[in-house]
Amino acid sequence: MKTISTIILLITLLILPTVLHQRYASVLSKTNMRIKIIVLLMFLSCNLGWAQVKKPVPMPQMQTVGEGVVWRISDNKDEHGSLLPPWKEIRITNIFEFKRSPVIGEKVTVIPLDADISPLDLRVIKAQKKENPCNERLPNWWEVELEPIKLKEFFEIEPIPTRAAEFPFNVAIIYPAVKVARQMKKEQLMRGALPKGVSINTVKAAIDLNDDRKLDVVIVEYCCGDTKKPADDCDYTCGKTFKKVRNSWKLIDTRTPC
Repeated sequence: MKTISTIILLITLLILPTVLHQRYASVLSKTNMRIKIIVLLMFLSCNLGWAQVKKPVPMPQMQTVGEGVVWRISDNKDEHGSLLPPWKEIRITNIFEFKRSPVIGEKVTVIPLDADISPLDLRVIKAQKKENPCNERLPNWWEVELEPIKLKEFFEIEPIPTRAAEFPFNVAIIYPAVKVARQMKKEQLMRGALPKGVSINTVKAAIDLNDDRKLDVVIVEYCCGDTKKPADDCDYTCGKTFKKVRNSWKLIDTRTPC
């Protein structure tokens, strides 16, 4: 359809001024060029609209969705022993959600949460099998180590409120890497788009996996005694992770204290 329309526009551009001139030569001799320009602008406008239409990105295959904490390391400390800039190294720590061992050398996508920094990909450099800390009869998990972060934004950014400078914010981790994955802001979330029973104020991460501006993954954290109460308001926190599968939400992970 686009090809046919393009051909029609090109033919119009070429023959319309000639036809009009032959029929109304005395009237249109001075406006011939104006007609050409108008038709040309119509042609360019249509093609610009086609160019801006994005093709949908297929939903990526995802093995693990987890969380981590940004850890900034320094030789400087304050009187309370807390680390201070300048930072000499930055890593992601507390990565515990891997139920299967990742391939060493493959990349994960790291999505900063509540921080104005774009996602980035980091290589897995180590994966160590651990017994389940709550019950040895439960499935094991892998503690994962990623390569250090080099981006200057991580060295310069201020911590989010209530966080220490050395642990400025958390991140979501997706394995294998999904380059187009992005965090959706809480202001963009609609209650009807969330999994059943999830309150917006308990959402810790809302992620679009395929750049269609629709919610694909939700990580929630809440008080263990009240699923509607944000985790910041209690001592014991629980969590769940949901993924959209065939237009329905599927619970893929739960987290509770031992």
